[in-house]
Amino acid sequence: MTNLTLYAAISRFGALNYRAKIMLMAFIGTHIPLLGIIAYSVFNLTRDPGLIWSTLGIALAATLVGTGITLFVLNQLLAPVILTSKALRTYRETRELPALPVSFRDEVGTLMADASHTLQRLDAAMVQLETVDPATGLMNRDAFTDTLNEMLAQDKAPAVCVVRVANYARLLATYDQSHADGFMRQLADRLEAGLERNVPLARVEAAAFAFIKRVDAGRPESVEAVLRENLSSLSHPVPVAGVEAMPELTGGVALAGVDGAYGADLLDAALAAAANTTIPKTVSRHAPRVRQEIREQFELEQDLRKALDSNEFLLHFQPVVCHAEGRARSAEALIRWDHPQRGLVQPSQFIPIAERSGLIDKIGLWVMREACAQVGRWNAHGGDRLKVAINLSASQFLDPRLRDMLAEAIEAEKIAPDQLEIELTESAAMVDHDYTRRTFGRLKDLGLSIAIDDFGTGYASMSYLRKLPFDKLKIDREFVSNVDTQPDAQAICSAMIALGNGLGLHLLAEGAERIEEVDYLASRGCNLFQGYYYSRPVPAGELIETLSDIELLSARRKAEMPAPAKLRQVV
Repeated sequence: MTNLTLYAAISRFGALNYRAKIMLMAFIGTHIPLLGIIAYSVFNLTRDPGLIWSTLGIALAATLVGTGITLFVLNQLLAPVILTSKALRTYRETRELPALPVSFRDEVGTLMADASHTLQRLDAAMVQLETVDPATGLMNRDAFTDTLNEMLAQDKAPAVCVVRVANYARLLATYDQSHADGFMRQLADRLEAGLERNVPLARVEAAAFAFIKRVDAGRPESVEAVLRENLSSLSHPVPVAGVEAMPELTGGVALAGVDGAYGADLLDAALAAAANTTIPKTVSRHAPRVRQEIREQFELEQDLRKALDSNEFLLHFQPVVCHAEGRARSAEALIRWDHPQRGLVQPSQFIPIAERSGLIDKIGLWVMREACAQVGRWNAHGGDRLKVAINLSASQFLDPRLRDMLAEAIEAEKIAPDQLEIELTESAAMVDHDYTRRTFGRLKDLGLSIAIDDFGTGYASMSYLRKLPFDKLKIDREFVSNVDTQPDAQAICSAMIALGNGLGLHLLAEGAERIEEVDYLASRGCNLFQGYYYSRPVPAGELIETLSDIELLSARRKAEMPAPAKLRQVV
């Protein structure tokens, strides 16, 4: 390597640029002979002063002229180096390619030529990285939106068509990136072959292609027909790692001027439309309403993540009424979300989001602890001992820590275990038969009662249910609604009640909204009811008063009813 000691030493003079430093060194170098003559003349001044002074004058003049010429030439010779330096800096800051001369053949000439060629190759590589998908060789998202914006600027009104590969993630998980890329490359080749020449085609996401289609005047549906044909032509097996893999494709369409005015908006709209359908070879038009709903769901999920820390959840309680006694001794705890902007959000809106986002276990744990805490507060105020039922999600039920968490919540509030009831949906109870049987046994050993919720909507077999140690069957509201007038519902409810009574279980009809429903099911042997006929879910502070109102309602109705010799049978 060339020795840079002198260069490093001179570089310490930060106030001077490179050109000034070279000029300074040249100036000093050209004046060294003059300084030598001056020194010689000083020591010999007495010999011939006239000769000395004339010699000094000539030497000074010659030195100054020579210095000027030297500095001028050096400055010109340094120009290529300075030009190359500025070109490199300009490219780094602005990505503007320099126009450096490439015809010179000496060292500085090759420096300029090599710098120019290197920057051109670098720029081409960067353009390739920025605009081309490496796996398929197609345009990427940025290049596609730029092309789309250019067409929009020319007052063209194209449609954006998206082909989404729904099983791409499974392919990637099954094999590896190279095989997944090979799969997409073959699909890209097929798609490109099926399009007209010069149609802009791009891979805009890992699992999605997009192309631009001209819209026939007054016939936007023609675009959907073309995309549907493309999906059909692509829906043939693709060889991947020795296996014939069938692509699962959906399509989305967005129209310029209708679904967006800018390229990025149109592409996003078409992608959203393709993602909204799960049926293979189906084409979906962009629907702003659907996209708005998706956006609201996403925003709600982000708010949901903060709700626990912000103490935005609360419990409401819906009484469970014993028809024979005309009073309620238990209630179901139902979570509500008091959103700071949206107000009270119902569980049907946020529970599915919590399940998808993995927040359901944290929320379920909060419900468990808060329900036990509320029972403890009621116990502290005296009066009748109330039992509270809480719902478990499927993932909560499968948590091996479930029994310990319940035991800790009960112990923390010093309540009796029999004041807590666990509700599990029929479908959740059927996930793992052996696990369900063991877990039910452990919860029963703890002193808890167990209810099967939404009974009749799942696929549990009668022979399986009778082997489980649980206490209560909850008949789903789907069968309770208008049961007094619906023969099919009557037959189903009668069978459920007979099953429950035969197994020695308590029967609870949920969703009872009319007295006729209550009377019919009570006459068939169902004794527990929950629904709007008796009470809506109420805040904890209103439950005691609500229970008193239910007793008054039941007493008043008994007083108004005639006393027939036997109950009238409703067929």
